Amino acid sequence: MRRILTLLLIVVGLALMVIGYLSSAPWGATSVADSNPAFVGAPSLFLIGVVTLLLSALVYELLPSRDDDRVE
Repeated sequence: MRRILTLLLIVVGLALMVIGYLSSAPWGATSVADSNPAFVGAPSLFLIGVVTLLLSALVYELLPSRDDDRVE
């Protein structure tokens, strides 16, 4: 279960990062006045993706594994 949640958080984090980056990059801007993001929250979306990606390691470490050969 923890592998599935970790992979899900990695995929969601990467998707948010890509969407946030592509939306905030000034593609084809010829001047500084035209270099605004596609929507206002695009840089924040990128940062949320980074935090989500970093939280995936925390989820992997804190959730218990289902190993049958654990030493007790």
